[in-house]
Formats: sequence, C-alpha cells, structure tokens
Amino acid sequence: MAKAKPTFNPGGYVDWGVRRTLREAENVARWAPWCAIEWMNEARNMISIDNPLFDEYNLSANRINSLWKSYEKYHWYDAREFWTKDKVKCPPQKIPLFEEESVSYKDISSIFKI
Repeated sequence: MAKAKPTFNPGGYVDWGVRRTLREAENVARWAPWCAIEWMNEARNMISIDNPLFDEYNLSANRINSLWKSYEKYHWYDAREFWTKDKVKCPPQKIPLFEEESVSYKDISSIFKI
C-alpha cells in the first residue's frame, strides 16, 4: 500500500511568536547587537492588548542591556568594533523598556486623524 503524502507543507518558513523572538534576540545579542535590536523591535510591534507580553519584553530588554553593560569590564571588548554597522562606527545602544517610550501629542493626533 502506498504511503499518503502530507497535505500541509509550510516550506521551511516558520513565523516566530513573541516569546521565541525575545529568546532569539537575547541569544544573538552576544555577537550581533544590531540584529538583536531589530528583533526586539519586531517583538515590540507584535505585542498588543490581545497578546500582553509586556513583562517578558522588559525582562529580555533588561537582560540584553545588562549583558552589553557587562562587556565593558572585559579586556577583549572593543566597543567601536562591537557597535560597527555596515563599516560605520556607532555609539553603544540600549534597548528601551515599554514604559520608557513616551507618546507625544503629535503622535496621538496622527493616530486619531485630528
């Protein structure tokens, strides 16, 4: 008897959830800070009232920020090399927590089309 083929094949593409994105951002933050910042922004954009993972985001942001801060005490750490993006040297960055972001009146008016 012939074996039936599977009906669903995602083709190798997997859409990460918020928790997985946060975990992977923490992992990649050790050697690729710009990728970690991008993934944290993606996770931040996926969080909503329906998917309230504000605390998990803040914990991950604190872990990443403390990791980057701890690198300063090591002799092998070169901030200029670590924070280079496309051959451009940038200052050290910090991932903002949810409560650190402020919304201005201009942003609110654009949301509500005032």
